[in-house]
Amino acid sequence: MDFQNVLVTGAGGLLGAYTVAALRDHCAVSGLDLLPAEGIPHLVASIEDADAVAPACEGRDAVVHIAARPNIWSGSGTEIIRTNVVGTWNVLEAAERAGVRRVIVTSSDSVIGFTVFEGAMLPPDYLPVDAAHPRRPTDPYALSKKLCEDVALSFADRGRMEVVVLRPVYVLYPEFEAEVRARAADPAGYKGPAAGGRQPAGGGPMWHYVDPRDVAAAYRCALEAEAPGFGPYFVCGPTTLAPEPTVERLRTRTGRDAEIRDPALYRDHPHAPLYDLEAAVRGIGFRARHDLRRVLYG
Repeated sequence: MDFQNVLVTGAGGLLGAYTVAALRDHCAVSGLDLLPAEGIPHLVASIEDADAVAPACEGRDAVVHIAARPNIWSGSGTEIIRTNVVGTWNVLEAAERAGVRRVIVTSSDSVIGFTVFEGAMLPPDYLPVDAAHPRRPTDPYALSKKLCEDVALSFADRGRMEVVVLRPVYVLYPEFEAEVRARAADPAGYKGPAAGGRQPAGGGPMWHYVDPRDVAAAYRCALEAEAPGFGPYFVCGPTTLAPEPTVERLRTRTGRDAEIRDPALYRDHPHAPLYDLEAAVRGIGFRARHDLRRVLYG
């Protein structure tokens, strides 16, 4: 790994812990988060605090920016916009000033507009959805991530450091599996949380998911890639968890037929996600290894 000193924002959170574990044997990792993190140099502070973010970026070669309000339930619309957008601005500005060479920014597939039920749920124009597809967020969380992508692009266009954007789907942590199993057992009647979880099973109407180990691997790939480009790259498991094949389910949910630009994909892999996963293979050498459909459904 060319980057020897890497800051992980959000290192004290669930995804941050997986990411630190994936990186710590390959580089010197430090953290910044409101939550504590063990085993690495770590600053307990908010990404909304520019005065704290600036010194955390000093002396770093790269930043993996994970810290955020992670979903629609994590605050009011105002709080989500403020933390995610202002926080991302603070991280990118501090990184640029500190001479950081590459920043990995965490976005979300929710920017497409067909993910979070609290929004208007605008179906995709075509499949598989790629980086060129219009972004149409209709809820505060998705909007915050679109704005974060725009901030990231503005810094990338300045040409002073590389910025790479990743779009993970619903991260399926082991502690969420009980809710996913409960939903799978009663797809029509599930009204989560129904199995003791803090939140209902996620992944939007198509039940997308990604294993946290794969997300951590994607960050490492984005750091190791020689010329990753901006992306954005979807980070998603190789299948959905929905009972029906993807094209059939999308038709049922939307009442219309989407343009299928890669018919062979959905013919050969009926439960393939809505998203183009090959761009991440080409750009950063990442492909998800964990097919949780097999684990959860046998």
